[in-house]
Amino acid sequence: MAACNTGNYANYLPDELLLEILSHLESWSRLERQITLARFSAVNRQWYDVAIQPLYEAPFLLGRAYDLFVRTISPSVNARIKPSPLSGLVKDLDLSHIVHQGAKSTTARLLGRTKSSLEVFVAPQASFAINCWASLSKCSRLRVLDLSLVSECIDFQSLNQTIRQLPQLRELYLPRCSSRYEKATSPTSTLRWPPRLQHLALSGSVSGQFLWDMLQQPDNFPPTFSSISIHHCPALDHSGVRPLLSTLATNLTSVELRDLPAVKQGRLNGVLEWLPKLVSLTIALDYIDSRFGSMPIDFSPSRWQEARPLTSLTLVSSGRQGDPARSFTPTDLYSLIDEGWLGRLRYLNIGVSTEWDKEYAEELGALESLLVEELDRENWIEGRWHYEDVWSLIGTTRNVDYEEWIHGTALGRKMRPRFRLLQNR
Repeated sequence: MAACNTGNYANYLPDELLLEILSHLESWSRLERQITLARFSAVNRQWYDVAIQPLYEAPFLLGRAYDLFVRTISPSVNARIKPSPLSGLVKDLDLSHIVHQGAKSTTARLLGRTKSSLEVFVAPQASFAINCWASLSKCSRLRVLDLSLVSECIDFQSLNQTIRQLPQLRELYLPRCSSRYEKATSPTSTLRWPPRLQHLALSGSVSGQFLWDMLQQPDNFPPTFSSISIHHCPALDHSGVRPLLSTLATNLTSVELRDLPAVKQGRLNGVLEWLPKLVSLTIALDYIDSRFGSMPIDFSPSRWQEARPLTSLTLVSSGRQGDPARSFTPTDLYSLIDEGWLGRLRYLNIGVSTEWDKEYAEELGALESLLVEELDRENWIEGRWHYEDVWSLIGTTRNVDYEEWIHGTALGRKMRPRFRLLQNR
């Protein structure tokens, strides 16, 4: 047998092929992707050059990996003495796993080193303080600022001054900890939200007075603002929530309301009425009852054009027990969908915290069948809502078999409704 001639084989792969391999890692978890990228980059210099950017783009930082990352990105306290060429590769800096390991000065230094490229920053619990604001304000490309884990008291004046210098900021998550807010100084009266802000998450010591002061200048919210999340606010009741939602009703299309212990059962029944453009809603069952939805008494399926625009509904529980006789059940939701009041609903998520899967197993099965099969089939045949564009494209949907559309076409699989039971909610 002739010996194998190794000279006929190339000892490298084209960069295009390596990039194609790396593209398959994008759907992996951050930790799995980082481990694989680190091994990938250790093969040879060519593989290193291809993998180094995605390796540092969104690192998973925990334990010893965090210490090594700090030593690499910030080898010296003074950046002018020993800068790191890798610092400009970091786009997503998630320090949520850093509890007592990091120092406040280290966080500020990391922000200073990555300011030219940073787009997402999740602040650590204990190592974010006043000395970080100056560095944070220089991250001009920042799109997401998550302060939800910060345990130190936040000064709204410092926050105000910082976000004014972040023109690209899209998402802002306020901390759950107590915040220094004094009505006499009225920091919110001069608060200017970033010009491209889309989502705001309010949590912590957000009082009705704080919200009221925000509402004095509703024009401070930019035209791009469309989503708000209000959760973990122990002092906030419905009298603070409703005015805020009503004032922003012309803009809001996505709302999340949960973990609000001061809100009583049934107090948020009218949220679909307050927000006529609402498309996505996440709400705890604790705040609604059997009257949720505000469906008119004389409403019927023949008035399907008047259906609420809601397409996504997520139901969870904050763990409070209300009056069982008034509780919102799968049967109530079934009626809202079956009658057509929620005839545009396509995505329904039920958290296991609601315990519906234990108490109403059969009703959930009927609800899933109604949403995924009956309602969507009817909307397909009639060319309603999200199928209007398909109708106009092919002339009519009546001549196309629904099952063939849903299972046989990529667009059909993408557009079909979904029912999910959320194990982590």
